Amino acid sequence: MTALARPDVRSTTRRGLLRLRAALLGVTALVLLSSWYAFDNVHDTIDTVRDRSAPALLEAAVARSALAEADSVAIRSFSSGEAQLIGPGDRYQNQIAVASQAIAQVAEDNTLGEAGSKQLRVVAGLVVAYTGWVEQADAHYRQGGGSTSLAAVDLWYASRLLHEPESGVLAQFDELVKAQHDALGGQLSGSSTTFWRGLLVAVPILALLVLLVVAQRFLRHRFRRSWNLPLVFATVVLAGCGAITVFGVLAQQEVETAADELRQVTSTWDGQITTTRAEAQEELKNLVTKICAAADGGCGDTVVRFLSDLRQTGTPEPVPDKALTDAARHVNASVAAADDYSGLETLLPIGAVLIGLAVLLGLHPRIQEYRYERR
Repeated sequence: MTALARPDVRSTTRRGLLRLRAALLGVTALVLLSSWYAFDNVHDTIDTVRDRSAPALLEAAVARSALAEADSVAIRSFSSGEAQLIGPGDRYQNQIAVASQAIAQVAEDNTLGEAGSKQLRVVAGLVVAYTGWVEQADAHYRQGGGSTSLAAVDLWYASRLLHEPESGVLAQFDELVKAQHDALGGQLSGSSTTFWRGLLVAVPILALLVLLVVAQRFLRHRFRRSWNLPLVFATVVLAGCGAITVFGVLAQQEVETAADELRQVTSTWDGQITTTRAEAQEELKNLVTKICAAADGGCGDTVVRFLSDLRQTGTPEPVPDKALTDAARHVNASVAAADDYSGLETLLPIGAVLIGLAVLLGLHPRIQEYRYERR
């Protein structure tokens, strides 16, 4: 009776070992796929934020600030009379050049597809029209006499083109920046550590850990051995893969923090632009009022309504340019720091291969002991 039962025991043990090996190798593959997907998804997001989203938002802020500053400088030059000698001035030209270069960079880093490109082309065209009005104002102002009032009207048209609440250059930029912030939020949500994404990674790792423990207990029960060293090694490597995945979660948190800093920087820049715009518009109001007072019949109802709308309101305290530049650099450094863990990605497939080899080495000798089972 014992002799007949023995092959059944051997057969059952071998089948159990084969099934255990297949389960371990299959779940190891799942661990690799889920961990790789989660880690790679996070760092793809970081790459997009670092290479495109963050530069586009910062350059858009630079362009808006440069345009507002150029307008302020031009108005101040005409208001003070310096335009008679130097026109809008070198500083105006420099700011327009900075704005044009920043707009080109935003177009290169555009994350909004064709819709963003179309809006940027509109903005670039409006900037060209704006500079055309300023150049025409300069030409009229240098002629002197009655042409001075024409210069004021040209400057008024230029400023309206820049500051018009819905269709002006800065308003177009506001819409573009808002859309870019929305796109940034979508990019971050695409790799954020949600409950379900956490389960996607944690369940295979926990399942493999449980199977490794079951394998150890099975071998201890059947073969009376305390530890199977290859399986112990596989457990240690699995812990390392889990730690690498945690680094991916930390990287996601770091890039989200950097994105919050980016929103704060662009918000501060908005406040700076608001201050510059308010000062420029007040200066323009004084200039147009002075010229209209000297003109026969004034400047007309349209200009009067325009002047009545230019009420000085409370504006934020100006922020030093160096502080804004330092804040922008800190954002870039924070995004770059979030990508420090990207090199660990290659360790995941290496870890999976090591776990697979350890499973084979740990179980193969035991399976071989039962290779002569009865058919």
